[in-house]
Amino acid sequence: MKLSKDERKFREVVTTIKGAEKDKDKFCKAARIERQPMSKEKLEMILGYVTFNLGMVLIFLFFMTLFYLCR
Repeated sequence: MKLSKDERKFREVVTTIKGAEKDKDKFCKAARIERQPMSKEKLEMILGYVTFNLGMVLIFLFFMTLFYLCR
């Protein structure tokens, strides 16, 4: 069975991701720390910052467009 070029690349990506997970486990074990999922508070904080900054950019673009059209 001959695989297409895209299927081979997909399989390479899957093996790379699995290898990265194993490396992360080895790193955590060597550093004597446990892998922990992101806390809900930290996720909310990050999403809040992203939302705020996106809003600032959109407001800036709105006013720039408004001033440009009023010239």
